Amino acid sequence: NEYPCGKEATRALTDIIGVGAVTCVGEKTDRYGRLIAVCYAGGLNINAEMVRRGWALAYRRYSMDYVDEEKAAHEGSVGMWAGEFIKPWEWRRK
Repeated sequence: NEYPCGKEATRALTDIIGVGAVTCVGEKTDRYGRLIAVCYAGGLNINAEMVRRGWALAYRRYSMDYVDEEKAAHEGSVGMWAGEFIKPWEWRRK
C-alpha cells in the first residue's frame, strides 16, 4: 500500500478534535459488543466530518447516515477518494 491513508486519517481526526473533550452518544452495540455512537468535539459531529474529509465511509448496511458527506468526498476526490482503496467490509471478506 503506497497511499498512507491511516496516517492521514489520524492527522485529520487530530485536527478535528483539537485539544477539547470528545463526547460520544449511543446505546446500541454491534455484534462484537462495540458501542455504535456519534461522537462530537466542540459541537462538531466527528463522524460526519471524517466522512466529509474522505477518511471514513458511510456504512450503508446499517445506516444511511453520512451518505451525502461520502458522495461529496468522492466527487471531490478528497482523502481516500484521491487514490484507490478497498472498502473495509470488502477487505474483511477476503
